[in-house]
Amino acid sequence: MTAARFGTDGIRGVAGETLTEETAARLGAALATHFPGSLALIGRDTRPSGPALVDALIAALRREGSDAIDLGVIPTPGLAALVAGEPRVAYGVVVTASHNPVEYNGLKVLGRTGRKIPDADERALEALMEAEPRNVEPAGAERIPPKRDLISGEPVLTSSSLRERYSNSLVQIATREAPAGAAEHITVVADASFGAASTYIVAALEATGATVIPFATSEGTINDGVGATSPAALAAQVVALGANVGVALDGDADRCVAVDEHGHVVDGDVLIALMALDRHTRGLEGSQRAVATVLTNSAIERRLLREGIALERTPVGDRHVAERLVATGAGFGGEKSGHLLFPEYAPTGDGIISAISLVGLLARAATPLSLLVAALELDPQVQAVIAVGPGGADEILADPDFTAVAQAAAEELAALGGRLLIRPSGTEPLVRVMGEAPDAAALRAVVDRVVKAATRVVRGG
Repeated sequence: MTAARFGTDGIRGVAGETLTEETAARLGAALATHFPGSLALIGRDTRPSGPALVDALIAALRREGSDAIDLGVIPTPGLAALVAGEPRVAYGVVVTASHNPVEYNGLKVLGRTGRKIPDADERALEALMEAEPRNVEPAGAERIPPKRDLISGEPVLTSSSLRERYSNSLVQIATREAPAGAAEHITVVADASFGAASTYIVAALEATGATVIPFATSEGTINDGVGATSPAALAAQVVALGANVGVALDGDADRCVAVDEHGHVVDGDVLIALMALDRHTRGLEGSQRAVATVLTNSAIERRLLREGIALERTPVGDRHVAERLVATGAGFGGEKSGHLLFPEYAPTGDGIISAISLVGLLARAATPLSLLVAALELDPQVQAVIAVGPGGADEILADPDFTAVAQAAAEELAALGGRLLIRPSGTEPLVRVMGEAPDAAALRAVVDRVVKAATRVVRGG
């Protein structure tokens, strides 16, 4: 077996090719060894390859003496919240490739806190996956060992009761963010990307009092021209229907992208600023601090600082944001890509909670989203990607000619009051380049020069 490697968002690959049922089975056996005799929650998004991967994973867990509850289709943050809130559960696994096309799938392991497991645990699981699984009698189908319930006296856990628990929590959050029907004047178009949020988002948003128009919630292919990575279809719907706002989630519903009433996509950094400012105005706990990644626009940091909000930056990845929220006590954090984290509600980013919070914000502001966005001017920023083959990212970043070009480019942007970030993607075979500077023309020229240097390495000179 080719070694399965954890990236920034679990193990991911093309279903049936680089991610197989054998991969899922080996992960199940490894988890049963790493967390012996434990109970896990398993969920998935709507990809056709998901059920077989779930079956292989659970069968291996049970062969190795552990047990699991199959929750079926559920958002990644929903499963995360259930793991964190249920002491009888040791960890969770979500079968999803998030925003990637339907042919991909993945295996994301969440620890006891509901957040992604530490790197050390991922390395240990990788080593165990290379070993031959033991052959232990199955633990039994869709059950919890009786001792778990007899000792605690708590109700037996079932997939339906757990899904209902998550749904009810979303309604409770909605009534807190927009009490007494405060959002009755708002119409929102909700794009679920034909993904994991399809059966959850409408009821959750309706609990704010808003009028909700579902979009991409049934009979479609996950992430196919819809959702957080393709918001154009949502934008057209918002304009055609005269809605106040549109929200688009990705396939596993941990990201949220917004569209204003004119069909303009709202930059993720603007959402971070609007949420942080709103929370600070409301005097919520931890609202004097926020967390974002190195990609967040510098203008946002300056604006928050003027309002008395300190912004702490982390490496790219919602995992890092979540860790810093816990470490610092900050009340809110997010990523430019649309991961927004509200630690009082959930251990990870939840696109549905983000959408609820945006509707609540608009209800309080009584101002069109476009005008709120216009008040937050961003520094010019250019992002580019370079497609690479296996090992190509390391080759580019180690090439002396490329590093010389990159160093000169970084110095040039720094002299302009800007910055340059170059990094390998953690989920796709890409090298990502981000430049930021007040001079848009100079910025574009610098980023183009870096991309051309990287492309020369890919093409062999």
